[in-house]
Amino acid sequence: MYKVLVNDNISQKGIDILQEAGIEVDFKPEQSREECLKTIHQYDGIILRSMTDLDKKALAKAENLKVIGRAGTGYDNIDLEEATKKGIFVFNTPTGNTISAVEHTLGMMLSLSRNIPQSNQALHNNLWNRKKYRGVELKAKTLGIIGLNRIGSRVAKRAQAFGMDVIANDPYLAPEKAESLNVPLLSLKQLLKKSDYITLHIPLTEETHHLLSEAEFKLMKKNARIINCARGKNIDTKALARALAENEIAGAAIDVHEEEPVPKDNPLLNFEDRVIMTAHLGGTTIEAIDNNSIAAAREVVSVLEGNLPESPLNIPVMDPQEFKKAQPYIELVAKLGKFMAEWKGDQRIKAVEVEYGGEINNFKLKPITLSLIKSILDPILDNRINLVNAMHIAEEREIAIKESKIQNETELKNLVNLKVKSDKEEYSLSGTYLPNGYRIVRINDLRIDLELDGEFIIVSYQDKPGVIGKITSVLGKDKINIANMQVGRKSPGGEAVVLIQIDSKPSEEVMQEIKNSLNEINANLKEINYLKI
Repeated sequence: MYKVLVNDNISQKGIDILQEAGIEVDFKPEQSREECLKTIHQYDGIILRSMTDLDKKALAKAENLKVIGRAGTGYDNIDLEEATKKGIFVFNTPTGNTISAVEHTLGMMLSLSRNIPQSNQALHNNLWNRKKYRGVELKAKTLGIIGLNRIGSRVAKRAQAFGMDVIANDPYLAPEKAESLNVPLLSLKQLLKKSDYITLHIPLTEETHHLLSEAEFKLMKKNARIINCARGKNIDTKALARALAENEIAGAAIDVHEEEPVPKDNPLLNFEDRVIMTAHLGGTTIEAIDNNSIAAAREVVSVLEGNLPESPLNIPVMDPQEFKKAQPYIELVAKLGKFMAEWKGDQRIKAVEVEYGGEINNFKLKPITLSLIKSILDPILDNRINLVNAMHIAEEREIAIKESKIQNETELKNLVNLKVKSDKEEYSLSGTYLPNGYRIVRINDLRIDLELDGEFIIVSYQDKPGVIGKITSVLGKDKINIANMQVGRKSPGGEAVVLIQIDSKPSEEVMQEIKNSLNEINANLKEINYLKI
């Protein structure tokens, strides 16, 4: 039975899904970090939100952890690099709180414009002051959106409904997408200079850490207002406080903070009439918590059952529909990789080169290449290896990986050429996927055509009469049935390979007898191996 720790608050609906799948669940949102570190080794999976830090120290103790599920979007509280090294799948649930985050952004913008929280608090203190809390309209103002993504694009549509002019900065967005939203794309500097309101909808990365700081605030209009419902560290808090103190900008509405919970010495607390602060509530609605909890629980169950997460954070992402269509090619490279490992796994691999041709190039290739690397290394290494850490383990072992596309058209609708360099030699395989199954079509540039499934004997030798007869004679004598067989050779009397598909595994004595038989006729035997794919 798998065991999962739920270390932050999620809804009961998510816990029910885990328990219905036969998983033992420990729900401990109130436990301390010290308590968590003492028991984290017990768990196969963890579901968390933003309050649990899974840093290097925590992950070092998570000996059995297989999956980390972030019920929500942001994941800067998870050490992705360390999780990847340990082969732990990490995913988030990016769509569950989309509408909640959008609506909170608009709510913060309206509250900041009309001084709603301040006026409410004044009335609760028996103070009536209409003049002090006079606001401004959104209509005809310019909203600058930094990050025109899933949330940012929805904020844009709603802001346009208020009559706002919307501009955006997003270096990763296709111009066609921005045009479809009727949102001009500008440089960050241009956006900061033109905007009356600026809202952030970006992840936290090295590039976006303190994206808004001293220099950026000096570019803004005096009446500019900042809204941040994304990541706290996107804004330099001290620089924002200085900009407010020096009247470089008009105000700010901040839902996410550099330090959470917000400490008493946070300088923004000194601007109660110009700064609205909420306690990271962007995704905290009943609907969003339910959506994220259900999605995270289902994903944890799926991963523990051996499937890939739909929103992985540490393997290349492939859309679920695309993944389904690409599945035959993922299976093809897995079979070629396993064939290679069974065939040459006793040698130290120095480089792997893979070429893709035909229809396979319609898909993202990184996930397919990861499947290939995993299948090659899996039978060879004792390390726990999966799609998460396959590339990291290859790099650790100084295995060079090269991925490319076949430029010319091939005879086949799809083709994968695999070449491996070891400390002893180079060798290659080619395979294809056809409606009737997977085929191996070349071995070391020698043309063959055989189903890529089952048990095989592969023999490399110098072509001459009598070789095939000797092999089949030994197998027949030992009652090993031959299902299929293909011979590949460059020229009569030259280098040759025979791949024999058999119904049962030959004993070591049978393999030795084949060797002896071929040596009797001076077949210049290079190798003979048994493989099971």
